[in-house]
Amino acid sequence: MGTYFQPVHIELLSHAVSMSEEIVSEYFSLTTEYWRKNPYEVKTLREERFLSLPHGVYAHLEKYGNNWDEKYYGADHRCLYRILVHDKRVLKTTGGRSPLIWPFFLYIMTHELIHMVRFAKFECAACIDDKEEEEKKVHVLTDNVLKRIKVPNIDVIIDFFNGKQVNLCMN
Repeated sequence: MGTYFQPVHIELLSHAVSMSEEIVSEYFSLTTEYWRKNPYEVKTLREERFLSLPHGVYAHLEKYGNNWDEKYYGADHRCLYRILVHDKRVLKTTGGRSPLIWPFFLYIMTHELIHMVRFAKFECAACIDDKEEEEKKVHVLTDNVLKRIKVPNIDVIIDFFNGKQVNLCMN
């Protein structure tokens, strides 16, 4: 298995980004205007080799641009986000196989977009004290969002992220 995503993986990731945005928008009743005010980009480690990711993550959301204080006090009406996807870790976990990597991408993109929505709507702060608690909340929301849709193997991916002993490379 290679270190970086191949074109087929990038295509599946792109499709997962679009679908995740759609289902998160529906779940939180977001409009196209919301996404215009809170733009994001999705990058992979191939594109951003020199950025570091927290240990043990499949993807990581970063907010950049103006300070949260400026947004909070109304001086900034736009947030900029980057979602960095960890090529090697995703490929190792899924074996890079399309039937599993597609719902895996869908899960991690939905998870990161939910973080983004929570940050942008001030349900939580970007520099929260209890990151573990925030992860738990977002994990539950991600499960709730994805259990409502019909995607092959999404149940296997949800089980995996719920800590069930699922070997994704063997399915």
